[in-house]
Amino acid sequence: MLINTENAIIKYSDKGKPFPYDKLFYATVEPYILEFKNCRLDRLTNDDAARCLARIFKKMEVNGVPVLEFFKEDLDGWKDLDQYTKTTNLAVLIAKDIFCCFDKNRYDENGEFEVCDRLYCINKDGTKDYIYVEEYEKSGRFGKKKLTAESQYFKQLMEFNAQGRLPRKKD
Repeated sequence: MLINTENAIIKYSDKGKPFPYDKLFYATVEPYILEFKNCRLDRLTNDDAARCLARIFKKMEVNGVPVLEFFKEDLDGWKDLDQYTKTTNLAVLIAKDIFCCFDKNRYDENGEFEVCDRLYCINKDGTKDYIYVEEYEKSGRFGKKKLTAESQYFKQLMEFNAQGRLPRKKD
């Protein structure tokens, strides 16, 4: 599942502007939202949106571990919240991991984007649909294409995941 880097949220993000993680997450997983409800998330009632997101989270994995198991402590801490708030909180938590490299507010003092050691996918009938970026930019005089820095970051996450080097428990 490719992240659309042409999305206005990414394209026009700037330091000092709020970065709407939840909207970018919903846009990225929209094919799964449409599969469950045949409607965009913003057109659903809170109850239907919560059910739809919960179904997606049940199929999601982070570093090969089910998302609901990986974030069990966070979910337990939200036990007094209604289902809609729990699912949207989890969506933001996940989105901050996935899209941290695009949020210019999280760049360090050297201008480097933030990274995370978590790789997410949706496991659909045994086939893992990873959330990643694969984008190229021209380099050098001859217009040779190379992966963007964000794409290299996601490629490295995929390699680390294949090698079993990503954490399987939340720190």
